[in-house]
Amino acid sequence: MSRVIRILVTASCVLALSACGQKGNLYYATDAAAANRASLGQTLTPGRASAAASAPAPVAQPLPPVAPVTPPLPLPGS
Repeated sequence: MSRVIRILVTASCVLALSACGQKGNLYYATDAAAANRASLGQTLTPGRASAAASAPAPVAQPLPPVAPVTPPLPLPGS
């Protein structure tokens, strides 16, 4: 039984280590399409955007009125 567990643990470690990470070279994107993408810091802390890049907050609109709720149906035998 321990041999089966050892094989499963080894296979799962090999699979996990081979599947993680970004493939290819790492570089800073400088093309026009990358200009509007969020940085890593903006992605990890979305509520703390820099003042220069932040847009004004949208104004909350009131909710429309809802239809009245119908009363519950009486239970049989009541």
